[in-house]
Amino acid sequence: MVVMKRCAGLLIFFWALGAQAQKPTANFFAIDTYVQSVQEANLDTLAGKLIFPYTTELEKVRAIYSWICQNIRYNADIYKPLALRARFRQEPLDTTTEWKSADEMVAQKVLRRRLAVCDGYSRLFKVLCQYAGVEAVVLNGYVRTDFDRAPERFRTNHTWNAVRIDSAWHLVDATWGAGYMTYGDEFVQKQNDFYFLTPPDELIRDHYPEDLRWTLLAAPPSLAEFRKMPFKSKAYVKYGIHSYFPAYGLVDAEPGDTLVFSIRLNDVKKARAISPDPFLDTASFSLSPASVFIRPEKEAGDSVYYRFAVDGSTQWVHLLFNDDVILRYQVRRRPSLASN
Repeated sequence: MVVMKRCAGLLIFFWALGAQAQKPTANFFAIDTYVQSVQEANLDTLAGKLIFPYTTELEKVRAIYSWICQNIRYNADIYKPLALRARFRQEPLDTTTEWKSADEMVAQKVLRRRLAVCDGYSRLFKVLCQYAGVEAVVLNGYVRTDFDRAPERFRTNHTWNAVRIDSAWHLVDATWGAGYMTYGDEFVQKQNDFYFLTPPDELIRDHYPEDLRWTLLAAPPSLAEFRKMPFKSKAYVKYGIHSYFPAYGLVDAEPGDTLVFSIRLNDVKKARAISPDPFLDTASFSLSPASVFIRPEKEAGDSVYYRFAVDGSTQWVHLLFNDDVILRYQVRRRPSLASN
């Protein structure tokens, strides 16, 4: 994803973890329904219409998030060969308009095209919040995705937002909230509310900001720890999983070794009652014969255990729960002592 340099005018603030609040709630269904009828060509009038029926900051922010998720598509062309990408006509700037910032220029372009990558989503969210009288900032950082294959890929590659609601900071990712990419590089627009005011201890599982204050955690993990964690899918959160073993995502083993994995859930019975993702196609994960999928071998209380016999070809082990992929580990041949 395209990541722009941090604006020089990044907001300076006094940090207070005590100001954080629990994820607030409102009648989101009514808000999501209302914004479907809102269509405006200018940022200020769009923001005004979105927030017109609402009085609280939470309602206003929800209206903005929901409108973006329902109306802005991710530009999947960036994953296609250059020859297959859609050609956009270079549009002249409107010289009759006085733009206030680079954020606003990008946001207006996104609004006009209804197409963006993460930088455009986050700037549009920030600008609409500003017009709504709500404080928001753009965050740069690292994200872990299903497409990551090597540690060197952990670099600044994404932008998302923090927004201040009733004096408490919250985290929002409108890009990931707007839908998802298939393994055929097609964008599926489907609003995901997990990325609206995501609890900091949950977002850190795949979002790592450059400025650690924006984790909103008192003790954020180091980047080295973040890199070593196994990849956690969205279903990891859905099932209420709170711990796993091994702690590191890279496992050294030899052919013939037996690996044991485990997860611990808040409530296994409740988790079993949750429907698996109907859009999941495990075949898309296993395009390479190096991937395997293993189901639980046994359960004991709220703990679930897995076992896998290592062969010479497997590189990726995916743990399944309720037929959803929840964790992915990389298996590496154990370094030989003779080579040291």
